[in-house]
Amino acid sequence: MIANWFKKIISKNRIDPTGNKEEQDINDLINFLWKQIDIPANATNLKAKAKIFDTYSLSKKKEFLPELYLLFEEHIVEKNIINQLSSKIIRDKIIERYAFLNTYENFYLIFQSSSEQELTLCRTFLFSVLVKSEELVGGNNDPKIVNIKNYLHTDYNFKTIDLIKERKKLLEYSTEIFQRIKNSLGINAITNIYLLIYKSYFQSYHLLDSFTGILNVIPEEILAKDLINFPSKQQMLKMLQKQLYSMEEINERLTKEIIERKKVEEDLKHIEHLNTTILETAMDGVILVNSNGTVLNWNNQAENILELKREETIGRSVYSLVPRKLRYALQNSFSNYIKTGTDELINKRVETSVNRINGTVVHIELTIIAIKTKEDFLFNAFFRDITSKKVIDNEIREAKVIAEKSAKAKSAFLSNMSHEIRTPLNVILGLTGILQKSDFSTPQVDKKNLDGIQFSAENLLVLINDILDFSKIEAGKLTLHNTDFNVLELIHNLSRGFRIKADEKGIDYTVDIAPEVPKFIIGDQLRLNQILINLLGNAIKFTHEGKVTIEITVGKILKNQITLNFAVKDTGVGIPKDKLASIFESFYQVHKPGKNKIEGTGLGLSISKQLIELQGGKLKAKSKPGIGSVFQFSIQYTKSQFKSTEKNQKSIISNQDTTDISGMRVLVVEDNKMNQFFLKQLLLNWNIEVHLAENGKIALEKIEHSVYDLILMDMHMPVMDGPETAMKIRKSPNAAIKQIPIIACSADVFPESKKKAIASGMDFYLTKPLSEKALEEVLFSLQPKGIKGRTSIKTEVSPVKNLVNSSSIKTCDLSFLKKTFDNDKEIIQSVLQIFIDETPLDYQKLKDAVYQNDMVTSKQIAHKLKSSFKTIGLSHQTQLLQKIEQNSAQNNDSKVILELFKQLEESFPQIIKDIKLSIKELDS
Repeated sequence: MIANWFKKIISKNRIDPTGNKEEQDINDLINFLWKQIDIPANATNLKAKAKIFDTYSLSKKKEFLPELYLLFEEHIVEKNIINQLSSKIIRDKIIERYAFLNTYENFYLIFQSSSEQELTLCRTFLFSVLVKSEELVGGNNDPKIVNIKNYLHTDYNFKTIDLIKERKKLLEYSTEIFQRIKNSLGINAITNIYLLIYKSYFQSYHLLDSFTGILNVIPEEILAKDLINFPSKQQMLKMLQKQLYSMEEINERLTKEIIERKKVEEDLKHIEHLNTTILETAMDGVILVNSNGTVLNWNNQAENILELKREETIGRSVYSLVPRKLRYALQNSFSNYIKTGTDELINKRVETSVNRINGTVVHIELTIIAIKTKEDFLFNAFFRDITSKKVIDNEIREAKVIAEKSAKAKSAFLSNMSHEIRTPLNVILGLTGILQKSDFSTPQVDKKNLDGIQFSAENLLVLINDILDFSKIEAGKLTLHNTDFNVLELIHNLSRGFRIKADEKGIDYTVDIAPEVPKFIIGDQLRLNQILINLLGNAIKFTHEGKVTIEITVGKILKNQITLNFAVKDTGVGIPKDKLASIFESFYQVHKPGKNKIEGTGLGLSISKQLIELQGGKLKAKSKPGIGSVFQFSIQYTKSQFKSTEKNQKSIISNQDTTDISGMRVLVVEDNKMNQFFLKQLLLNWNIEVHLAENGKIALEKIEHSVYDLILMDMHMPVMDGPETAMKIRKSPNAAIKQIPIIACSADVFPESKKKAIASGMDFYLTKPLSEKALEEVLFSLQPKGIKGRTSIKTEVSPVKNLVNSSSIKTCDLSFLKKTFDNDKEIIQSVLQIFIDETPLDYQKLKDAVYQNDMVTSKQIAHKLKSSFKTIGLSHQTQLLQKIEQNSAQNNDSKVILELFKQLEESFPQIIKDIKLSIKELDS
């Protein structure tokens, strides 16, 4: 049994449950255990124990609970031997079902791992010896004993403890305790203490596999006297049936029964076997050598790591098995430690490498522990393979270098972009300022200024497109759009512009197309155009004399496939060999010593390379400084069914005729009156029949009763928004309705909005204010077959009237309206009047929502107003509304939204005045 003083010793100030509930929990546990074994015939001893246990008080039941539980566990395992139900599985199940057992320190150790159990038993055993000895002598002030006692009473952190060192320390403490108590009490008294405590532990824990670990802390003097019997487990069970429960009887029995030496040796062999098993199953390689370096032991993991069998190494010198550098280090370390007791390599953790027989290098983490024996020093080496870790570390270092290099490149890129973007912006702003002050009395000068603005804007667009394409490629979101196109026309159209640039620099520009190159192919025309613009642009940029040539030949031809080979050659400055591999890196820009920096994003070649690879090709470059460069790539295209007749060619390459879309029936679903009017007038100019719906619900009703060729759908509307309406249309049982093309029209520029539109079933996504050209192209591409056979729909379109020179407006820019409606006064006046009529009401709603902290309404109204403001060129106010919408959607700080609205509020009265003035000026 566990004595009361022992319970106090191992208590860790846990709250001990008391009362009837606790006793009921223990009884429930015993009943549950009985159900697991169905009271077998061989459970006589268990029945007797349980019967006595039932008579105990609560405190005594808690004291004897470990002993009774382990008996139950043994029977349960025996019963379920076929099902391989282990003790661990049973214990996990018990502790999960009866969590209160965690509060019993004498029981909790049962649920520890085997190694944890062994250390806990040894520590508490030694602590019990100290406490019992103090009871006999009335306390012990020996400083050494006090320090040991404090250590033994300290909690373990089993996650960080070194098991080998801890076992060694407990053995040292055991010897120290025995010697000091023996000196003060005598051998007989100390022997009786050990036997008394051993009996207590034996009674409760002898069925634990780890129980034999207690033998490690029982001094050899007691073991040598054969005063303790260490039988096998089965014999222990039989002994327990006959043993008396008093400590005196157990003590007498243990002293009279002398165990045969052979039996002790067998038990010691068993312990040695356990130690060997631990060694052989260790995850680290373990090598034991003597002071001369002779290998004494070599475990399985050492075989696996170094690929040397144990029998090949035992008795050999370890120095012959390691590299020369490590050999000298080991020799010096062993010698130093034997002489001085210290060394940089011994009892330290170091990283080194060794060579296998096949020459493979293995990186290891090595720890060498010195062991002092009676005759000599032994050195135990523990090591693990960290080759994979080294590879990962190297990859991390390389990634860090690449990341730092990329960061520097991006930093340089941003610095360059600040210059590249400012240059065209300065031109645009400068020429715009000149035009604003102009009275337009010199059309030729004004046209040159406008051409300059357009040229700079196009350059700026190229820069931005490069950045956007690079972002898409890096994110893996860039897709190819394959269509039939005239590759010869594409080359000639490109060449017109580049030939002009070549002439300006005084260099020749030639096009060499093999006669077998087909006119029509199926592929991504836009991406091929983008690749060639980058390559030809670079060629002309870096060529100051000589010529630039583009060559196209036919490569491999299959049944439905044809490969085209492209080559761009120049006689420019060339690229040094050491920089040739770097030109395809992102943000790479050429710097010439003593010359100005070459302009550009540093993304052109990188984007071109990735676009070519996306189409299954590969971009190659050859160059010599002072001679020139050649860039070559091949792309496999699908053969087109288009015939190379003049008629077909004309139909492919001619400008789209708006008469092809005349007669279409289009439903415009838009809640903003101004946007409704804008879209209606734009479509009426193309002779398209237009119907209007203020929300998705009305649109669905109209679709049920009328036939439409196409739907223009706003994303955000009351009652039913665009995505919900599109999904209902796509789920319609009516096949004709289900297949109507839907174009999303939204002021949102966020990628998430576009994804949401496409996911709901919409076919295209256009941003407001709508580009006339973009809308026309989409309508042309989606026109239904047979539309030309319809009777044209007569619509009344206001005659086109050119606007006279109007006064400039401070707050708004009507250039978009003028361009869209071809300077038609009446239409522009109507758009502006709708803004005057509708916008103040929505503005007041937005104001109320902002001041009332109504985020939902703020978001809806801001979105609605945004497109109206954008249409009449109120760019700053559009940005403010965009930010109000975004912050409201994210439920950000209301103070931020209020501050944004106040900025809008400052300019709104002037906006209304300016628009009213514009309407009057249009009348004049």
